Amino acid sequence: MASWPSGELDRIGRLKEIEISSERSNGELRRWTPIWVVRAGDELYVRSGGGAEGGWYRYAVRSPVHIRTAGVEQRVRLELQTDPSVQSEVDRVYRKKYRFSPFRRFLLSAAAQSTTSRLVPEWPE
Repeated sequence: MASWPSGELDRIGRLKEIEISSERSNGELRRWTPIWVVRAGDELYVRSGGGAEGGWYRYAVRSPVHIRTAGVEQRVRLELQTDPSVQSEVDRVYRKKYRFSPFRRFLLSAAAQSTTSRLVPEWPE
């Protein structure tokens, strides 16, 4: 299983948001969308505030995905997490990291929780 280098894991996990884009059928990227990211253990997780019908999420589950932050652009795979203990831990981290945001409730909703996805880096071979 692919894993993040510790430096990138630390840096991305501290960020308030990253940008995500998915590939079109011709390989071009769709528009970049800012999303919240959390680190739980040695993994990075994202959710769609709009649930499974959220714009970026609908495309991201059907095509290759890229994330970018200051200085890093990485192709990733979204791996849906349905284990209640993982979802609970991701809830805990979202509550703590975004505790002062009035938008936090969207990422803690049942619809958003159903989209809890681990970011799995895909490295060139």
